[in-house]
Amino acid sequence: MARRIDSDRARTILAACGVLNPRLDFHALYTEQVDALIREADAYGYRAPKNANGSRARYWHAYLERAAARQDY
Repeated sequence: MARRIDSDRARTILAACGVLNPRLDFHALYTEQVDALIREADAYGYRAPKNANGSRARYWHAYLERAAARQDY
């Protein structure tokens, strides 16, 4: 993945996916929210790490969560 997402964009993506509380555990999300996360990951061109130990949606959610929590100056 070449581009880095800024915190505002991460919050926008999470809100568009219906994840209004970014600190919500991935496993507590509804199927519709996970499907929306996968669609956003596809649109962004996100690929999970090579030796990922979990789903691409879970890694994408974690990436967005970290980006949303980051302070961009």
